[in-house]
Amino acid sequence: MASVGATMKALQIDGYCDRASAKLREVERPVADATGVVCKVVATSINPLDWLFRNGVLADLIPVQFPHIIGWDFSGVVDSVGESVTDFKVGDKVYCRPEVARNGSHAEYILVPEDHLAHMPKTISFSDAASVPIASITAWQALYELGELREGDKVLIHAGAGSLGIMAIQLAKLKGAHVTATASAEKHPFVKSLGADVVIDYRTTAFEEVLRDLDVVLDTVGGPTQARSWQTLKEGGRLVAVNEPINASKAAEHPNVIGRFLSIKPNKEILTQMSTLLDQGKIRTVVGYEFPFRDIEEAFALSESKKAQGKIVIQVGL
Repeated sequence: MASVGATMKALQIDGYCDRASAKLREVERPVADATGVVCKVVATSINPLDWLFRNGVLADLIPVQFPHIIGWDFSGVVDSVGESVTDFKVGDKVYCRPEVARNGSHAEYILVPEDHLAHMPKTISFSDAASVPIASITAWQALYELGELREGDKVLIHAGAGSLGIMAIQLAKLKGAHVTATASAEKHPFVKSLGADVVIDYRTTAFEEVLRDLDVVLDTVGGPTQARSWQTLKEGGRLVAVNEPINASKAAEHPNVIGRFLSIKPNKEILTQMSTLLDQGKIRTVVGYEFPFRDIEEAFALSESKKAQGKIVIQVGL
């Protein structure tokens, strides 16, 4: 347990900025409040959300106070607990998708409310566990809740080789859906290995010209991709967007299709169910790259290049 005034390393920003301006620095370690759990971060990850937020793209959607620590995936070990905490004890292995507006996981320690935290799967590593929270919660809520995905439904998942696509394909197949995914040609074998029934090369094929009567589209891209997705859906179909809100004028052109934007929050219950699925071998993780904490800027550069296949994990350390 840290004493008041103890410090830690963290990637803290003083305002919206570019990659080079975000630096590791010594900051004050968090101390548990009554319902809080302080976790020692063993591994965290890089998500597009991290650099979109850092660049200021999400400023209107996610208001925060600066200075701020980013990062919204982690696995670790419980370091201390508040007096009212009952589900966790010091030494427990845990993972979490923290609340976006709070200080994040690109740090050696993080304070999270007890009801946001879940016990880590027993059969996977800290690195694998750190790759799970935000992708699994997003995919679960987008497909199962907003998308109302049912057995036999036809679903299109954009960017199937990305960290969200990897989880979404597997969850869709677990539900018994027929899955089409988009990916560049060199990633087709990998995307098919996840369970996709059909993979479309978005560089050479206009997906909207070959797909019709879909039940669900998971838009992980936004922009023109979202605009072109409407016409692939059948009457009553659901377009679920996660990167960019639904375009109101485009939705008005397709009154018989339902458009929904997902703004996810921490979800202990989904992570608890994911732990069971991972331990049963029904879902697998795909960690594509691992970096030491000191090289987090290099990890961000890879993520921002949009060339990564699999999750980018940062080793913070035991």
